[in-house]
Amino acid sequence: MTDELSKILKELGLTRRIDILRFLRCQAALQRHIRRHLESLNHNVSTGGLSKCLNGLANLGLVERVEDGYAITAWGMLVYDIVVGLKRLCTIKDELIDAEGFMEIVPTDLKMGLTYLTEAEVERDVYVAVSRAMDDIKRAKSWAKYICNIHECTIFKTLVRNHVRGVKERMISSKDTLDTKIDLLLTAIVEEGLDESEISLVMENFELRVFDAPVQLAVIDGRIAYVQIQKHERHSPVFYSDDRNFVRWANALFDFFWDIAKPVEIPFEVLRRDPFSSEPSK
Repeated sequence: MTDELSKILKELGLTRRIDILRFLRCQAALQRHIRRHLESLNHNVSTGGLSKCLNGLANLGLVERVEDGYAITAWGMLVYDIVVGLKRLCTIKDELIDAEGFMEIVPTDLKMGLTYLTEAEVERDVYVAVSRAMDDIKRAKSWAKYICNIHECTIFKTLVRNHVRGVKERMISSKDTLDTKIDLLLTAIVEEGLDESEISLVMENFELRVFDAPVQLAVIDGRIAYVQIQKHERHSPVFYSDDRNFVRWANALFDFFWDIAKPVEIPFEVLRRDPFSSEPSK
């Protein structure tokens, strides 16, 4: 650890330093106004003590003297955001301790987005979460993206109906559920009784790739997102939110895995080869 980082962590170890940066994050302020703000937060600080705090922050480049007193620097904003993000992550550390697979592969910039989980809704009953997500999927208007290990025919019937009405969908499957998903997709097409033009819409609007991702998620219309981080031998809750930042992060997370996943060719030709069968031909 560098001396600079050690000094920053030591300086910000006291809550009132963080409170000073938070106050200056909004506006520059005179020292007496900063002191008044700290007192409103029940910090007992003398004029000399506050001067020492501000000098310490200034020496590290986190704040600077300006005409209006003190202002946070761009460097101070960055450090403040990182420290506050870490404090927020501490509230969900139990959900991240066993997520080695996720932490090993996901790049640092996307890991920072984990802070959005702290403000999302949490559903610990996976079946309830899936039911809620399905309601949102049925209402999809334009597009949806999934990383999903669930394989049920009713889900694929919903996806097929979405494709027919023009919803473009991308899915990343785990390797062990890939064949089952393909079979369920073709079965759903048969059981829904799609004609040639409707099958063409499914072919046009559905893309499938394969990768063993350490996360399951759904992003629908850029409107709402669901995220479940996979953990070893522990139950993982589902986080969901329509917060814009949460949804953008989930979408970026999907795109990261989509880029490294392997494209899959779906054998739609079996439907044309055996048009009178009640099931896709093997």
